[in-house]
Amino acid sequence: MRRDAFLSRVAQATLTAKLPVPPVVPDAPLELPPVDLVALFRAQAQAVNAVVHGPVTRHGAARAVAAIATGHDATRFLAWDDVGASGVVSALTAAGLQRIDHLVPSGSRREHNLSYLDVDVGVTGSVGALAESGSLILSHGEGRPRMASLIPDIHIALLDTSRIARTLAQWARENGDSPEKTANLVLVTGPSRTGDIEQELNLGVHGPRHVHIVMVR
Repeated sequence: MRRDAFLSRVAQATLTAKLPVPPVVPDAPLELPPVDLVALFRAQAQAVNAVVHGPVTRHGAARAVAAIATGHDATRFLAWDDVGASGVVSALTAAGLQRIDHLVPSGSRREHNLSYLDVDVGVTGSVGALAESGSLILSHGEGRPRMASLIPDIHIALLDTSRIARTLAQWARENGDSPEKTANLVLVTGPSRTGDIEQELNLGVHGPRHVHIVMVR
């Protein structure tokens, strides 16, 4: 078909096209049978190759994160200012790891960004999780850089078990104003994966190869 004929048909279609009627959104979420959200989240996260630890106490979270990092022979880490438990950064530095600052110094952006190439571990908190898919919900902004969950080969996320929702619809209903308070809201479901190369599943091509989730109660 000639280009002008094709564009003419598109133009005519836009004059007569009608948008479909949107589905009715129920006032209340669907009633689902009760389930152990922690157990369901663990099973679903493990099914997508995440490693789930705990639940541990808030005092034990720092030891757990340090043990994971040293178990991977990590030497440098990038962390949120508030990961949801105290002492995490101190435990990592005490274990011999060097913290890479996420703040970019004035006049040396290139040199600073190149330092991220040597970051082994990224440590973040999470604002929630979805039990049915094993997904973490990360909210980025000041003091919570996206790079911590994107650049390093190892992503360690702390998750308060009280923030696990059954579904995305449930979490959205309970946290409807969250998107307005963040620079970036992301769902992380296991390590980075792609099947573009010869249709074979590969982990860590576009992001972390290892995702560790430390559940905190």
